Amino acid sequence: MAEGLFQKMTQGDEASFDVRSAGVATGGGQEPSKYTLDILKEEGIDLSSNKSQFLDRELINWASHIFTMSASHLYTVHKMFPEASEKTFLVTEFCDNQLIANQDVPDPYGGNRNEYEHTRNLLNESLPSLVNFIKTNI
Repeated sequence: MAEGLFQKMTQGDEASFDVRSAGVATGGGQEPSKYTLDILKEEGIDLSSNKSQFLDRELINWASHIFTMSASHLYTVHKMFPEASEKTFLVTEFCDNQLIANQDVPDPYGGNRNEYEHTRNLLNESLPSLVNFIKTNI
């Protein structure tokens, strides 16, 4: 979901962004959930061809910035790839809304539609300041 929302938010931006998503607790190859696809479709985003992938060294080396959805994911990335610590952040870390800043974005997987919408709302609130951070740290 975050990948699709980020791509939409930066579409047409003068800065060029290439974004890939990966997980620290996925077997890989999973399709997005129905709720994710439905919610993103309402936002004009088609992520139907996306498949989950496990975070690996190739992606770590490729990325200029790495953003995690939760503090536990951040900790895991730091432990798995300590060399990437300086470029790894919590997705809400730069959020202007202090009620959301530095909070985990819950993984709605297996939840109801409201949980997916809540995740989308947190991402939509957090991503603009994250984009600004990237632009000032390229």
